[in-house]
Amino acid sequence: MLEITKADIAHAERIQALLVQLGYNASIAEIKSGLDSQDPHSDLYVATLEGRVIAFMSLIYFYYFPIQKQNCRITAIVVDEQVRKTGVGTQLIQFAQVKARQRACAQLEVTTSLERKATQAYYEHKGFIKASFRYYLNLSNKAFNI
Repeated sequence: MLEITKADIAHAERIQALLVQLGYNASIAEIKSGLDSQDPHSDLYVATLEGRVIAFMSLIYFYYFPIQKQNCRITAIVVDEQVRKTGVGTQLIQFAQVKARQRACAQLEVTTSLERKATQAYYEHKGFIKASFRYYLNLSNKAFNI
């Protein structure tokens, strides 16, 4: 039976391996630091099956000024490629909906890479509405084109 619990430092290596499957290369030290922080505006969860971490999800809660309401964003969600298409992702999204409602959020949102067409189709199938593009400016660069 799938169990979803708060992530902790003991899960760091499995979380790193899962994030690698999404193309992220955070170090174990960075992941442990993120897991150790107690940000009241975010939650980190793992899904385990028979004691093995098979999925990871991070949520942030924030006030979205344009609609004057609290929102929840899934900032990362990854299911181990060996157990994808078994309903784990759906259970994580349902879990996120519960957490968002508990915090009186008006919306649950998720972002994904433009290249992940199958993931986009999955989210749309689950009822998410494609409403915007996300742009970012890398602030580690010393020169800006602004």
